[in-house]
Amino acid sequence: MGQHLNGLESTMEAFKSWFFLDDAIVCLGAGIASEDGVPVETIVDNRRTETSLTRGENWAYLEGHGGYVVPGEVRTLQEKRTHGQVSRSYATLWLDHGVDPTSAGYFYMLLPGASAEETQARAADLAWVDVLANTARQQAVRIPSLGITAANFWNEGTAGPLTASAPCAVLARENPDGTATVSVSDPRRDLTELTVTWHRPTTKILQSHPLVTNATPGRQLTLTFGDLSHQHGTSITVTISA
Repeated sequence: MGQHLNGLESTMEAFKSWFFLDDAIVCLGAGIASEDGVPVETIVDNRRTETSLTRGENWAYLEGHGGYVVPGEVRTLQEKRTHGQVSRSYATLWLDHGVDPTSAGYFYMLLPGASAEETQARAADLAWVDVLANTARQQAVRIPSLGITAANFWNEGTAGPLTASAPCAVLARENPDGTATVSVSDPRRDLTELTVTWHRPTTKILQSHPLVTNATPGRQLTLTFGDLSHQHGTSITVTISA
């Protein structure tokens, strides 16, 4: 999922992506900029809870909720907020980008339902996820153990092994049986044509889609799509033999 964020009645801008996996959400932010003369923050979580927040070097854990892996400096606060006669406890985690950042960014992972031990283990293995790109043009990750490469293209270009001719979202997945799938979507619903290249050897197309106008396997896989604007942002999937 991706979001091009423009602040309401402000100059703030940011490009944000979330990659949803079985046990984690990989969060990327890039191109964070503002000229309003005020601090800019990314809220990792702001949660009403009575449980304690545990901090590590590059992780945090909130009992009963899950873990957070945040390479770099994350700020935390536990406080009781009172309004009238009602008082409630909150835990907040956030990233401080400073006043008027010009091109700030971030990378962190949410681990819903994880234990403290699972959170620490993931924090100790940051190579589990490879951030291929994190700019205002492309945001992409690869998870080698899952065979997943995923990218949001805000502009045409290349992110890791994926190249797109126009803004789109791409998910490539290598399966244990030697097959692979490439799923492409047009969230903006304005593409009349699109070419996506996966720079990976493939042998043949096992299952295509009517909107794929050309599919060329070989030393790399090139897929050409027709008009995607009427797909309402839903994905088109092609299955190949690796």
